[in-house]
Amino acid sequence: MFSAGLRRVLPVRSPVSLRTSIKGRLPLSVRFQSTAEPLRTRVATTIDRELPDPLKPQRENRRYFVIYAVGVVVSCAIIFNYEKTGSPIINSLMYCLRRSEVAKSSLGDNIGYASEWPWIWGPLNTVQGRIDIQYKVKGDKQGATVHLKASRVSAILPFEVEHLYLEYADGLTADLLKDKSIDFEF
Repeated sequence: MFSAGLRRVLPVRSPVSLRTSIKGRLPLSVRFQSTAEPLRTRVATTIDRELPDPLKPQRENRRYFVIYAVGVVVSCAIIFNYEKTGSPIINSLMYCLRRSEVAKSSLGDNIGYASEWPWIWGPLNTVQGRIDIQYKVKGDKQGATVHLKASRVSAILPFEVEHLYLEYADGLTADLLKDKSIDFEF
């Protein structure tokens, strides 16, 4: 009963009836037309210029990477040095130099960095308690190099300054820790 109702909704055709219905509509044989032209032979093509080098982009990319890496390293060095120049220790040291009688008498007035872009050499690590820096300063009379070495055992203790002196171009030094006009402590 179910199959009879289903056959009314979805009539099923037998494979034989399907073949006959297709046969009546479509031709089953396919005819190929013969070509009157003979087959052509291919002629070798010549190239009038050099073929591109497949490794050239790879070499260029290496060169660009090296240039980029050098640029990043130089930029980082400049940024880190700029951070050192803005350090409170460097600022207080420059303040003491400008008020020191020994520095004023040997360097002259208007004591400042020796160049527009000062370079501070050495570690300036206040977190670990290690400071061993040197940088160039100049005044109206001459220039010198400031040397500062300080350390501390604990973060709650102040730094102990081992040495703080000016080294002039002729090799003479002036110890700023013995200068009575300043009290350098941090």
